[in-house]
Amino acid sequence: MVFSTPFFLTVFLPAALAGVWILGILAPRFGAAGLRPWLPANAFILLCSLWFYFWGEGWGVLWLLLSVTGNAAVSHVMMLRPGRAWRKGWLSAAVAGNLAFLGWFKYAAFTAGCVNMIPGVSVPVPEVALPLGISFYTFQAMSYVVDVYRGEVPPARNFIDFACYVTMFPQLVAGPIVRYADVASMLERRHVGAAGVASGFRRFLYGLAKKVLIANTVASMADGVWEVIGQGHGVYQDLAALGLLCYTLQIYYDFSGYSDMAIGLGRMMGFEFRENFLHPYCSSSVREFWRRWHISLSTWFRDYLYIPLGGSRKGTVRTALNCVTVFALCGLWHGASVMFVVWGLWHGLFLAAERFAARLKRGADAGRGRRAASLPARIAGHVYTAAVFSVGWVLFRSETMSGAMLMLKSIAGTAEVSRESRALWLDCTPAVIAAMCAGVFFAYPVVPLVRRFLLRRVNSAALVFCDNAAALFLGFMAAVFTAGGAYNPFLYFRF
Repeated sequence: MVFSTPFFLTVFLPAALAGVWILGILAPRFGAAGLRPWLPANAFILLCSLWFYFWGEGWGVLWLLLSVTGNAAVSHVMMLRPGRAWRKGWLSAAVAGNLAFLGWFKYAAFTAGCVNMIPGVSVPVPEVALPLGISFYTFQAMSYVVDVYRGEVPPARNFIDFACYVTMFPQLVAGPIVRYADVASMLERRHVGAAGVASGFRRFLYGLAKKVLIANTVASMADGVWEVIGQGHGVYQDLAALGLLCYTLQIYYDFSGYSDMAIGLGRMMGFEFRENFLHPYCSSSVREFWRRWHISLSTWFRDYLYIPLGGSRKGTVRTALNCVTVFALCGLWHGASVMFVVWGLWHGLFLAAERFAARLKRGADAGRGRRAASLPARIAGHVYTAAVFSVGWVLFRSETMSGAMLMLKSIAGTAEVSRESRALWLDCTPAVIAAMCAGVFFAYPVVPLVRRFLLRRVNSAALVFCDNAAALFLGFMAAVFTAGGAYNPFLYFRF
């Protein structure tokens, strides 16, 4: 079930929110009766989440329940004895089990195909259906078990709370990846007030508008260009550049819009999720880009893989190797494809190079003190970063290396093109042009800057009124597009 569908917006969401709010109002009475006040609401959220998942995945919901039950059981068994060896053994079993679970569904066919490339080797290639959101909920459950082992969080007091945490429908199928430590206290006690609901509703509408009005609109142009490339034909340089721009905007507004909707839905139910995107396209280095892009995933890999591997504590060569290893695995996390691994290696190599350059710069600046980067240096850094992530998106979007090279040649103007590719201009409608302009404009922190500027000059109540009016207008326009059956893909469902 996608957030930007009529059924979700008109049936599922109102029913789910009404139930949560009613049980929230009754929470003090449950407490007076000797029950945990928010346990009924958590149980209701769990049921809604299972319904949400079953709607899109059918009986694949059983795999989700197996993951939840297994990780909950291991976390409690692990803490039954104080011995380090006992806990470490169960942690190893949990990590191995989660990775095997994820590996079977996501990488079994890919692994068999790689093995079959060996001369004289032929193994059956299993046909395994990929459950929705398996990468997200597996990583979320695994982070919980690791945090329990480290003593950073206690095991959940009951199964319902833990199951509610893992399956919560706002972030179940496409993140953000939520840490148990961030919501543990909210599962016990939270406040659902008018201000929080209004703020969450605004955030949801803004996210819906980003997804429907920008991401969905530019998607047709991006898909058209890559469809021609996939057939082995080059496209004209201007069309290739527009196709890359459209995909760059599509993947950002598609996923950040979904994250905004998830944060808004969580807020309407009393949960506060961390930000997942902070205007990554305005970055001046690849390191900064990954501090702003898909923050929950990049911090997961940092805390549970990069730092345990040694991080940046074991010398330049080891740091570079750690960066490349982590991002190769980050690419593989996105899908069982060589191109995802190449995309991860591409970013990992630039991150390693930037860390090496930063060490050299620190050594050079040690004798003369640090100086702020000049405006030309910041602009040059921004251009360099845009080039890196743009080439990265070509690798990410292309199904084969030959397709990626053909796209890059088309952008450079050196590919052989067929005259029929000019028909792609038909996809460049006024709506697509308007969405591209809006996408580029709002990719920079324009709205926060304007909001801070107005806060110093107008009444806060007037600003809130304007904010609400803008959200309602954009939400209405998104609803009109959704009701009209507009093109409505969602990129991250396949991960």
